[in-house]
Amino acid sequence: MADGATCDALPAFIQKVVLSSSNLLEQNYRNQLQISGQLTREQYAELIVELKNAIGGKFYINEMNDNQIFLFTDRCPFGDIVENAPGLCHMTSSIFGGIAARNFGYAKVELKKRIALGSGHCEICIHSDPAKAEDVIGDEYFSDGHQVIAEVCAPSDVQKRIEERLHALWQRERPCQPSGKLEEAPTLVAQSPAMLKLLDSIETVAPTRVTVLLSGETGVGKEMMAKAIHCMSPRRNEPFIAVNCGSIPSELVESELFGHESGAFTDAKTLRLGKFERANGGTLFLDEADCLSPRAQMALLRVLQEQRFERVGGQVAIACDVRVIAATNQNLVELISQNKFREDLYYRLNVISLTIPPLRERKDDIPALTECLLDRFQKRYSKEKRRITQAGMQSLIDYSWWGNVRELENVLERSYLFARDNLIDHILFDLDYSGSGSKLDDVVDLKYLKQKAADDVEKQILSQALRKHKGKVAKVAESIGLTPRAIYQKLKQHQLDVSNYKRD
Repeated sequence: MADGATCDALPAFIQKVVLSSSNLLEQNYRNQLQISGQLTREQYAELIVELKNAIGGKFYINEMNDNQIFLFTDRCPFGDIVENAPGLCHMTSSIFGGIAARNFGYAKVELKKRIALGSGHCEICIHSDPAKAEDVIGDEYFSDGHQVIAEVCAPSDVQKRIEERLHALWQRERPCQPSGKLEEAPTLVAQSPAMLKLLDSIETVAPTRVTVLLSGETGVGKEMMAKAIHCMSPRRNEPFIAVNCGSIPSELVESELFGHESGAFTDAKTLRLGKFERANGGTLFLDEADCLSPRAQMALLRVLQEQRFERVGGQVAIACDVRVIAATNQNLVELISQNKFREDLYYRLNVISLTIPPLRERKDDIPALTECLLDRFQKRYSKEKRRITQAGMQSLIDYSWWGNVRELENVLERSYLFARDNLIDHILFDLDYSGSGSKLDDVVDLKYLKQKAADDVEKQILSQALRKHKGKVAKVAESIGLTPRAIYQKLKQHQLDVSNYKRD
């Protein structure tokens, strides 16, 4: 059994009832056709299709060979209820597996795609050769000639459920992506106890309406976890809108969140819908919520309390049905003590608190994450498959990863591109041209050097302009020829604090 396996997908008593039912259904089929002895593979396939279609399914055999039977359906006999109770799929698995095990001695039922998880259809494969099904994830059934023993032990079933829902959301969002943007399908890796516990918590809170506060360091994947909550909730077919509060200038926050009426201020030429209005019926994700200004915090608190808001310049209260998920990499309790965050807003946001563990506390996930990223790089750069050596993998496991998954991706991508052959042995944790650290065989990354030089110059120009105009962003923007919003984004990028220049 694989690490992290869970054997409680079906309670034992339900397993017993379903397996007994499969025996009765098989006996009824035998009596009707006067069959004795072991069923042939063709008779077995006919039986399971007949059973499911008799209760409203639309199953058919897609393919069959000596070791496998593939079934397909685009209509679930359980109807729409299955989307809120994906565990029902294991009842189908137990019926298929129980009958197969009684006749062939062994069966593993692989649920390849499921309507319950948003796939639009079901693809099921029944394996009868244990040696060839060893690496397949599925529910196993054994017969000792007298009874069927079930092992409903698909490793991290919750991970698979969430990942399939994330993939369905990604498919819906793809037409909305900017032209030419490379957007890769989400992959969820959770083999460590810490991540499996987090996913269990997500599945528990997702169907509710409560506000959730996600905490975790930069780069741990807070937006993906927010999407996971959305995808596992009844709102999954409604909008998911993400907002990075840290990138919005304080004077524009209310317009961004609540929209504005035409003529509300100088540049408001037309009516604009805010994020709350666009997310109506769905989920609004507020990343870096700790960056909200005091005024924006008060406005957000009012919406959470009253479920209503007014557009900037408007006089009509607009009702909204939005689930809010907030995220932060700061200690909000400490910010409250410093009068930088409202205590009443904190309690509104912190109904359910989930902490995403840093990568250094989930090192069991590093090998799987590495394989996933290497596959992604292979597709991205159209190169041959490259794999990491044992020494290279140990280096990754031993590293501290203060930048978390985002840093792991950057380090692996760099190591992948500079690998001399299809084996990655030396991990380039940093670009070091001094000869004292990781060497790139005297190959100078000119693109990196140019970008670093440009960033240094840009930071210097911004610093000089801020000093000259005493921290007034509007004046800095005018002097440089950029919009105030662009200046705010660059200040965040270069970690320049305007307040330091107002004192000069």
